[in-house]
Amino acid sequence: MMKAARLEEIQKIRITNVAEPECRKGDVLVKVMACGICRTDLKAYQIGQRDLHLPRVLGHEITGVVAETGREVTCVKPGDRLQVAPGLPCGTCRFCQNGMHHLCNDIKIMGFHYDGGFAEYVLVPENGVKNGVLNKIPETLTFYEAALTEPLACCVNMQESAGIGLGDQVVIFGAGPLGVLNAKLARKRGAGRIILVEKREERIEAAKNDFDEWINPTGENAVSKILMLTEGKGADAAIPCCPDPQTMADSLAILGKRGRFCFFSGMVLSESVLAIDLNLIHYKELSVYGAYGCSSLHNREALDLLAAGMIKVNDMTTRALPLSDIVQGIEKVARREDTNTIIDLTL
Repeated sequence: MMKAARLEEIQKIRITNVAEPECRKGDVLVKVMACGICRTDLKAYQIGQRDLHLPRVLGHEITGVVAETGREVTCVKPGDRLQVAPGLPCGTCRFCQNGMHHLCNDIKIMGFHYDGGFAEYVLVPENGVKNGVLNKIPETLTFYEAALTEPLACCVNMQESAGIGLGDQVVIFGAGPLGVLNAKLARKRGAGRIILVEKREERIEAAKNDFDEWINPTGENAVSKILMLTEGKGADAAIPCCPDPQTMADSLAILGKRGRFCFFSGMVLSESVLAIDLNLIHYKELSVYGAYGCSSLHNREALDLLAAGMIKVNDMTTRALPLSDIVQGIEKVARREDTNTIIDLTL
């Protein structure tokens, strides 16, 4: 038996003893060391998610150690330190064949279709193992750092699609984990000025080292300030990293001609969306880039960036909690009290 935090119904998680998963041919059993809590877990807990089947163990930012391998598994061995890319693709469709595993119509996701990392052990099924979702963590990285691989991989997907690069003036809305990671990645890709828009002063203070300018829209007009900072030209790219529809309207307003709107974070839909001036896309010849999740290849690239020290995240995890405090951790994510909250299975 093992301990697991199982979401039994919406807004009801129970710490319980469940049977340890059976490792069959082609599977890999991982002893979980650390698993991050993100806003997707929060959404699943509060209102559900389209791919979520209850009861379910949530958690998809998974790191751990190989406990057991099934027959015919040769890519890893017991004792290997691993990060698990959460999307398990079919491997045969046109998206998978072109390296876009996250767009696979038959993708299965750890923490939604299969039990995830908020448990002492997690089973990675054979189709995931075959399709390269297991990434070895070098000794130079902690499990906390490696747990940020998947969110960084989502940023890699977005910025590669939008071509964020040399000299770009980039505006990022929100200083949560994805906002900070996008800033770090944009810097690595050669961006020029990186501007933060964030309402919470404590998050601004925590993120200042990763940004050149920061604006609190509760105290000043963010659109006017950004246009002033860019001498009226507007930004080259805008990346909303929060679900507030106002950031979509502000993004279109602050972009310069031929700017790039990076639709990175799903919006909380409401009537206010209707007030967004979509004609700005037409008049300024803006480009809109969507990005959803990340592929196995994006995960590998993100882990390589962390392993090489090109992106440093050792200062990002500001709270670690034991599995028994999972609901407290989710509530802290809801209140945006920390930059990054993680469940440490060794506590």
